[in-house]
Amino acid sequence: MNISTSKIKDILDEFGVGVYSECGKLDIVLMHRPGKELLRLTKENYHHFLFNALPNIVQTHQSHDIFSQYLRDHGIHVLYLADLLRQTLISSDQARSQLIHGILTNSHFNHNNQQQSLLALQQWLLHRTPEQLTEDIIVGVAYSQDELGTSDYTQILLTINNSTNEYLIPPLPNLLFMRDEFSIIDNHVFIWQMNKPTRINEPLLLHIIFQYHPHLSNCGLEIIEWQKNIDENDKEIPTIEGGDVAYLGDGILLIGCSERTNRTGIEALTRTGLFHQVIVIMIPPERCYMHLDTILSSVGKHAFTLHGLLAETMQIYTVENQYSHQNTCLKPKWISHGCNVRQTLRKLLNNPDLIFYDAKDEQTSIDEQRQCRHNVVVIDDCHVVTYAGSDADKGIVTCMSHNNMCRVGLIPFEGLLEGGGGVHCMTNAVRRRPK
Repeated sequence: MNISTSKIKDILDEFGVGVYSECGKLDIVLMHRPGKELLRLTKENYHHFLFNALPNIVQTHQSHDIFSQYLRDHGIHVLYLADLLRQTLISSDQARSQLIHGILTNSHFNHNNQQQSLLALQQWLLHRTPEQLTEDIIVGVAYSQDELGTSDYTQILLTINNSTNEYLIPPLPNLLFMRDEFSIIDNHVFIWQMNKPTRINEPLLLHIIFQYHPHLSNCGLEIIEWQKNIDENDKEIPTIEGGDVAYLGDGILLIGCSERTNRTGIEALTRTGLFHQVIVIMIPPERCYMHLDTILSSVGKHAFTLHGLLAETMQIYTVENQYSHQNTCLKPKWISHGCNVRQTLRKLLNNPDLIFYDAKDEQTSIDEQRQCRHNVVVIDDCHVVTYAGSDADKGIVTCMSHNNMCRVGLIPFEGLLEGGGGVHCMTNAVRRRPK
């Protein structure tokens, strides 16, 4: 479903932008309807591209379309990444130049100091239209005559390629999980630094859209260069991914320190001074717990999902800025609050009645977590969406729905779960109201 720039302007004018909670009414969401980039996945490479199995693209489209239609049926405007990127590249020569520069910077030619090859790639990209560039960066470009054409630059690129590189520009199948590349918090945009090299080009697209899109670039959102706040003594590259980030509103940030988000990134984010409370949950660095939202998600003002197996084993901290006598920001202080997630969040959030939903027994909870059902996205307070297929007697959906505590919308998981993410992972709020 293509949405015109004029329609996007109307939506932004009507609702505004900004994300002020995890559980207020969702008005505008950004998603990516996956395309031919999924066809790049093979039995040999799907692990490299961070998938658990090969998805059937027909099933992917069916399930994704059912999901997006559910959102529209409940008053949510769904924007698609490819539309926004194409509109941005058509309207701005600067955006086109920045995209090409980013592709070159992230290219294996640049990493290997192959200047002649880099120049040939640059010239090839300069001859691409905005529509072609949109497909090139998302779907990828393989080393083949069919995809590269017959120009002089093509011959150079084909000649210098060795068998270790399948793609001139790698595909981005993980764009399906739109949550990870950025977060809008209040009226600030944070473009995150991805942990896995295969996702290196994803933040580039969001930088370009928020900086140059004809309407999103001037709607009142401010891009925060949070990486500038790292300590010069830190050797670790700061990484944060949006699946670990939950903005609870009123300056309170809940964030997972995980396989994908590290302490250096969290400290850099804390140093922005935009949060009066930063709560960190230390997540086991394992694939099945890759982000905070795989084990804990907001359900409403007074409730979360929580995978019980980890509920009393994960260390919880608050991270506070410290300043010298000269008012210089020092290394943030990490204050431990023990390992009882339920008790600690009730105390830190000053909400003794906070509810945590889980399956009825440990094994069912493990099964549900692996099938991404703790990963829910809030439509409005106590109205959430997650994957269908939950255990009818002991599953988390039954527990949330008990006595009509929550309304739970269910969508198919076929074609989506293979990527290792859930419905929260596939959505990113552009406008969400306060709780």
